[in-house]
Amino acid sequence: MTMPRKVKSWPFDLGNRQSERERLRAATHIPDSLRVGAIAGDEGSELRIEGHLMACEVCREASISLWEQLRANCDPPPFVRQTSCAETRNTIFRHAESGRPLDMAATAHLEECVSCSDHFVDPARATYTLEVDEEAIAAQD
Repeated sequence: MTMPRKVKSWPFDLGNRQSERERLRAATHIPDSLRVGAIAGDEGSELRIEGHLMACEVCREASISLWEQLRANCDPPPFVRQTSCAETRNTIFRHAESGRPLDMAATAHLEECVSCSDHFVDPARATYTLEVDEEAIAAQD
């Protein structure tokens, strides 16, 4: 005889219907350990987040929009306050999960920082190529 599995209740679950709880949880689907590791610069987490951004249905669209936004931003931005890798990565996670637009500081950082570009821009470019730019794939054959 198997016991029914008890679902852990989150503090924001109280008073919400099942569909509302699922929607709220889906908005933060990247595990906290992966998110914190990527923000902190843990190499294993950075590599796992690259794969997640390319494979996840939710993040794939945000990744494509990230690349389109960076590609369209040809002119150097006006003076923008400098942000750290951690702030920029947090902004990218918010963009991927809730559709928040990237600010100029984040896009400027992504254009300048090699590490953030490797782990976030390169997967976005690859996803864009696979999903949208079929001619680029044909040219690689």
